[in-house]
Amino acid sequence: MLWLLAVIGIPILVVMLLFFAAADDFWQVITFRISFSRLVDDLAHVLAIVVLGGIAELFSLYMLFTHFL
Repeated sequence: MLWLLAVIGIPILVVMLLFFAAADDFWQVITFRISFSRLVDDLAHVLAIVVLGGIAELFSLYMLFTHFL
């Protein structure tokens, strides 16, 4: 049951983290007032969130499959 909740909850958590990471700079991107260094830094944060979320999702799927099989 725990792994099933993790499989469902991790993508929701990743989407929420990405939303809050992008909400700070959304207006600056729209008005083209964001600096290049900040854009690269934000891209690094987004990639880190996606990679960590993907690793966590794969691990929880593996544990779910091994638990039921």
